[in-house]
Amino acid sequence: MANTTLTPTAVTREALRILHQKLNFVGTINRSYDSSFGKSGAKIGDSLKIRLPNQYTVRSGAALSSQDVVESSVTLQVATQKGVDTTWTSDDLSLDIDDFGSRILEPAMSVLAANIESDAMSMYKDVYNNVTDVGATITSSDVMTASKVLTDNLAPYDNRCLNLSTQDNLDLVEALKGLYNDRTNVGKNYKEGRVASNTFGFSEIMENSMWPQHTSGKTIH
Repeated sequence: MANTTLTPTAVTREALRILHQKLNFVGTINRSYDSSFGKSGAKIGDSLKIRLPNQYTVRSGAALSSQDVVESSVTLQVATQKGVDTTWTSDDLSLDIDDFGSRILEPAMSVLAANIESDAMSMYKDVYNNVTDVGATITSSDVMTASKVLTDNLAPYDNRCLNLSTQDNLDLVEALKGLYNDRTNVGKNYKEGRVASNTFGFSEIMENSMWPQHTSGKTIH
């Protein structure tokens, strides 16, 4: 049987799969888009409309008070392009997709993911809430305060994510070691050096080395 040669489409799909897997911060961001751009032949240029969650008001009493469904959006200017350019031989394209991915795509997507994450995290000052004292070591109380801020601002309980710097992750694991932990989760604290998911109301708790150092102290991101 003749060897199957990998196509550009197969390579691109595998590259995107690996990239998405490595974006542990960007992957948790709301990436909803306006479906009007999904129509065949639609061209959006360098501007992307991002749909915002619908907002409603609650009536009191039995009388009907109908309200229109008004969908709002913000426009994102696509001003930055990033990529990792490589070349490979016809022999490389005769590999199966797993071998090709591990040898060529994996290291390329790793450095691209780190660069994308760094860019995204550099914008944290536009959206953050400072919930710790300046220069303080993160504690379990700080994480609960972060959860409170989300709840007070009516954030849904589902799919809440906590993304920690390497130092904050270390501090939090240390803070939790003397507290009660579920037997199914406690292994992550010691074997992997990470806080287990489904802790403090966060369905995902992740560590990322790309968080910038805040100049006046630590923050919960």
